[in-house]
Parts: sequence; structure tokens; C-alpha cells
Amino acid sequence: MRDSRRGFRAEDGGLDFWRHLDALRRMLFWSVLGWVACSIVAYEFWTELWSILERPLQGLENAPKVVVTNPTGVVSMSFQVALAAGSFFAAPWVLWQIWRFLQPALRPDERSVAVWAVWWISFLFALGAVIGYYTIFPITMRWLAGYGDGMFQQMWTVDQYTSMSVKLLGGFAAMFEFPLATWVLARMGLVDARTLLRWSRGAIVLVFVIAAVLTPPDPVSQCIMAAPMLVLYFAGVATARLARKAV
Repeated sequence: MRDSRRGFRAEDGGLDFWRHLDALRRMLFWSVLGWVACSIVAYEFWTELWSILERPLQGLENAPKVVVTNPTGVVSMSFQVALAAGSFFAAPWVLWQIWRFLQPALRPDERSVAVWAVWWISFLFALGAVIGYYTIFPITMRWLAGYGDGMFQQMWTVDQYTSMSVKLLGGFAAMFEFPLATWVLARMGLVDARTLLRWSRGAIVLVFVIAAVLTPPDPVSQCIMAAPMLVLYFAGVATARLARKAV
């Protein structure tokens, strides 16, 4: 049995490769198992999840009609929604498994930072998804549905709409992690505010590239997505500065 006081180290003080590999295997097994379990539960409620995803389209003046254009369209959508929801709800469990895997290799001060990071990562991701759902998501859908001023009857396929929605909400929620990530890295001495400011030009280009991947191929949607991402980047600069002052 592994001695938790020695972590992944052998009797001579060196790293025990096989013990480390066994811990990695167990971490991956329990993480995947938790994700699969959450996805199965989410699949039982895929119709409710779809209604939540479709709700921003309701009440629009030129609301598009979501259609199915192939026999497996609804099946594909239901699995996609279930897997995305399963990933969302399994995230705290997966993060906890990662924490348990890394814990023996961390110093006591690093463990304290990591414990708080696990909880804040979960909270900020959920907060980002909720804020994105009520702000960026409906704004983007309203603009896309109204483009052309009602000249055409828009019909969006269910799989394309689901894929776009999941990428947009997931990407926006993930960006909410950036200020926390910079705080943790700054506390560990890996980055600082000056470095992030030096990287700002490249970060702006990267943000617009990410926004182009996550949104439909039009400049307005990309700008709607990129603007809050840039705000979060410079919020990360501020948290890095605060973290270095706290050291």
C-alpha cells in the first residue's frame, strides 16, 4: 500500500515510476467513469436540455426554424447535448481526481493554492456558462436571426445549431477561468503582470482566432465573442498583479 507521506517516492527518495503510473491510471479511470455516469444521467433529460438550449430563439421577431435534414439528426443532437451536459456536471469530480493525483507532488503551500483553485475553477466555469447563456448567447442569436431584415425564412439544422451553441457557451465559460489561472501561475512565480502585458498583442490576435472558431463565420459574431474575452484577459493581468503583491 502506498505511504501517502512519501507520495510517489521510493524508499531511496527517488520517484517511483510504477507507483506514479498506477496513480495516473486510477485518476483517469475514475475521471472517465464520472464523466460517463453524468452523461448517461444527462441523456435521460436530453429533451429538457434541448428546450433550454433553444429558449433564446423563442420570442425573436424573425425567429429561425430549427429543422432536421437527415434521419440521424435528432439522435446526433441528443448525444451531443448529453455529452456536453455530462462534461459540465462531471467537471468538479474530474478536477477533484486531478487534485488527488497531484497532491503528493505538491508542497504544503502549493496544496493550499490548489485546493482553492479546484473550487474556484468549478464556480467560475458555471458562472461563465450562466452569464454567457443570458448575455452573449442571445445577443449572437438575435443578430444572426435578424440579419437580412426578414428577407428570408431562415432554417437552421438542429445539429449545426447545437454544435454552435455548445462551442459558444463552452468557450465563453472556459475564458472565465483565465483570471484564476493567471492568479495561480503568478502565486507560483511562473508569470507576472508585466509578462502578460508584453504578450497582449499576441493575445488579442489569439482571442480573435478563438472567437472565429467558436462562432459563425461573420465578423459581428466574432466581435461579440471576442470583446468579453479581451476583458477577461486584462482581468487576468490584474489578478496576476494582485497575486504577486500577496506573495
